[in-house]
Order: sequence, then C-alpha cells, then structure tokens
Amino acid sequence: MKYLPLLLTLSFLMGCSDDPLSTNALSPEMTTARNKALTLCSGCHGPSGIGTSDLIPNLAGQKKAYMVKQLMDFQRGARGNHPPMRHIAGILTEKEIELISEYYSTR
Repeated sequence: MKYLPLLLTLSFLMGCSDDPLSTNALSPEMTTARNKALTLCSGCHGPSGIGTSDLIPNLAGQKKAYMVKQLMDFQRGARGNHPPMRHIAGILTEKEIELISEYYSTR
C-alpha cells in the first residue's frame, strides 16, 4: 500500500497525455506488458521509452536480448549499483521481463 500514491499519480499523469505506447495491433500479452511498463518503467524511462534525463537510458528500440540480460542481472544482484532497478527487476517474473523487453524493443 505504500506505493499506492505513486501508482495513482502515475495513472493520473498517463491519463493527461496521449498514450504514445499504444498501437492498434497489440496482442493481449503485449497489452499487459505495455501496462506493466507504464506502471513500473515510465516514471524514469518515459511513457514512450525515452529516458526522462540524459543519465537515464532509452528503452525504446533497444535490443530485447540486451534488456533481458540487464534486468536479469539486476534481479540476481549481478548489477547492484542501482537499488530502484534491483527492486523493480526483483518483482518481475522472467516472463514479464521477456514481454516488457520485447515490447520496448518494438517501439
């Protein structure tokens, strides 16, 4: 429940702008991945997958295999230099990591 205010704020902000991540041809799995990405990733990596500052990497168009590896490394603790990313990766399943990475790779 301590993340509820953050989730509500993100939901509000997403509703105030065009959804650059939407497409007409998303499968149900990709729709779920997009929604998860908007909830967990867009605060830093932007709603369209473009980082919100020069120090935050763009996810849009990134190679899927690269993103999967980085998220798995955060999840396993092999990349421990960014606590928020370790936390986010830690709450994702391997399937969610695959789908979110696939989603961003096609943006």
